[in-house]
Amino acid sequence: VPAVGGALVSIDPHDGAVRALVGGYDFADSKFNRAVDMRRQPGSSFKPFIYAAALNEGWTPVSTLRDQAVRVKGNERWNPKNSDHKELGPIPMRKALALSRNLASINLLQSIGITDAQAYISRFGFDLQAMPLGLSMALGTGEMSPVKLAEGYAVFANGGYHVVPFFIQRIEDSAGNTLFE
Repeated sequence: VPAVGGALVSIDPHDGAVRALVGGYDFADSKFNRAVDMRRQPGSSFKPFIYAAALNEGWTPVSTLRDQAVRVKGNERWNPKNSDHKELGPIPMRKALALSRNLASINLLQSIGITDAQAYISRFGFDLQAMPLGLSMALGTGEMSPVKLAEGYAVFANGGYHVVPFFIQRIEDSAGNTLFE
């Protein structure tokens, strides 16, 4: 029996069909479906959506970001850091994303604006009510299910079109007649 629970979601990015879904280890042990019902902070896996919002605003992969400490007036207690506790200074946007630099991502979000970023991010199907209205959004502090995150990533995989995941394609009766498609 595993010490931790996990989930896996695979959807077809062209139509949203759920191809694989694992929401736990043993249904007899726990009926909680982690793939559909769990809400977690996606962490750094959310950063590409911030970078996509920046690209939409005219930034390019070679635009320079600041990988340095972030100062927020009125919130001196919030002191985010990079995982390696280092600052790289000016860094190209593509390198900041590839290295998943926290400070560069926060500075990028601050530059494009939280409201503009949220408006763009909603195009990926995310619930804005579950997103923090603050710079911590760049660190993936909103809550979402693995299915919702897969739905967002499908937009990247299919050239920018949003698809809604679906689980049932067709229902047939015992004679093979289609009841629902």
